[in-house]
Amino acid sequence: MAQPDKPATRGERIRAARRQRGWTQGQLGEALGVSSQAVSQWEQGRTDPEIDRLQMAADLLGVARDWLTSGLGPDRGEGAAPTVSPFTPAIVPGTELVGARDFPIYAAAQGGEGHLIVTFDPIEVVKRPAILEGVKGAYGILVYGDSMSPAYRWGDMALINPHMQPARDEVHVFYDHGPTGEAEAIIKNLVGWNDRTWKLEQFRPELQFEVARVDWPICHRVVGKYNRR
Repeated sequence: MAQPDKPATRGERIRAARRQRGWTQGQLGEALGVSSQAVSQWEQGRTDPEIDRLQMAADLLGVARDWLTSGLGPDRGEGAAPTVSPFTPAIVPGTELVGARDFPIYAAAQGGEGHLIVTFDPIEVVKRPAILEGVKGAYGILVYGDSMSPAYRWGDMALINPHMQPARDEVHVFYDHGPTGEAEAIIKNLVGWNDRTWKLEQFRPELQFEVARVDWPICHRVVGKYNRR
């Protein structure tokens, strides 16, 4: 991570380190024993974390404590990388494939304005992953593009549960209409929502933005992935 030309605020440094690691606010909060709302407050500069918690965050995110605390020195410390594993979505090993070969995989192609075009005609039907055993209508999508990297990389298979309610700081697929024919889609982290808009986040490039729910009425939860082959 390159240091900015102009010193960032502490909240901006926390956000930059978190996104570089590929974590959501929820994952960082869980690792630190606080809520995602608390992390959001830190990043917006509304509150400050306790110094011991800030130092723990530096270790978790793999950045230098002095840099995260005060902006002094390089953002990366010398020596070996921290042993704490970075967040990745639930990766389902082949040994957890169960049941019949009835799990459809859909392909995504590049559409306009960075959207995906998903064709609901399976390119492959595979054995169902245990995480989605018994879930009617569950499916997989081959990820196109790197906007959610490193959490979801180009060619990974996102595993979708269409019945789970929207949840903050979880990745979802949003569609412009139901699963028939071809649909436009976006796969993003859900930051929040109201009765009119979804507030979304992507990691590459780092960006938060809002879209109208009337344009993207279908929201399906991503519950895991297979790494790309």
